[in-house]
Amino acid sequence: MKALPSSLRQRATAAFERAGRHRDHLPLAHGRRLEWNDGPALMGVLNVTPDSFSDGGIFFDQGRAIERALALFEEGAAIVDVGGESTRPSSYGEAQEVSEQEEIRRVVPVIEQVRRRTERPISVDTRKAAVARAALETGADLVNDVSAFRFDRGMAEVVAEAGAGGILMHMRGTDPRTMQEDTSYPHLVAEIAGELEQGLDRGAQAGIPAERLAIDPGLGFGKSPEGNLLLLRHLAAFRSLGVPVVVGASRKGFVRRFSGVGEDSSPAERLPGSLACLAAAAAAGASVVRVHDVSDSARFLRMVSAIRSPAPTLARPAGAAAP
Repeated sequence: MKALPSSLRQRATAAFERAGRHRDHLPLAHGRRLEWNDGPALMGVLNVTPDSFSDGGIFFDQGRAIERALALFEEGAAIVDVGGESTRPSSYGEAQEVSEQEEIRRVVPVIEQVRRRTERPISVDTRKAAVARAALETGADLVNDVSAFRFDRGMAEVVAEAGAGGILMHMRGTDPRTMQEDTSYPHLVAEIAGELEQGLDRGAQAGIPAERLAIDPGLGFGKSPEGNLLLLRHLAAFRSLGVPVVVGASRKGFVRRFSGVGEDSSPAERLPGSLACLAAAAAAGASVVRVHDVSDSARFLRMVSAIRSPAPTLARPAGAAAP
């Protein structure tokens, strides 16, 4: 450090200080909090779409979606992320663009019914300010924006006005249908960190307190398979931005490719690779991990915690009576 010029030394010192900050929760709307302790919190994925790459649209039915959300909480999700528009890459077939009205029709009734049955945190996965506003008014607490407030310039104001939490994800461009056309970066980690910092600035300008925001490097969103591995390898570097880091690798194409399963592999066949990514994220200090297989992921993290702890607590099997 002493060998660095004064300006660089100051920037490096500030980055180390930000990376070392300990946060154990993200404040959300309606007085709720997303909390994590001895490992990352699990964000359960709920796709209310007919064309999801990960589940084939089985939760497009409203009743199924509501029951699935409640089941994800029972399995160990700290928050459930409800999305009504597929953002899959074109390699899975081009996703159809969804209007604001249709996206609201898909997600708002689900959020409304889930909120009636639980006080647990709910997130809405959307790029559109109108959808976010409707979801937050219905009971959602956090907005997960894959465009980091770039697709809809009104999004940051909606989050600020609601006092909601926000996750800013990096994506190449603002359209999932074209994000994989160019996956080259001169300096991958630095470039993505810089763009996420710009997203945090957009939030600050709209009046969102920094403690209500988190960042996601966007695995699979405008990244090459090798680039996704590089981001996981250097995930801890993103903590230098001073906000919680969120990661979503579950069931993605690069997981299939590097774990050695076929393109038509089932979710169960992709699970071992997804858990390996979960291990990497936890080791790097990620605060939240977005997963489809909540039950398996929760058990995996409990085992990781037990290995690390000098005085581990025995976990009871599901349904077992307390001693």
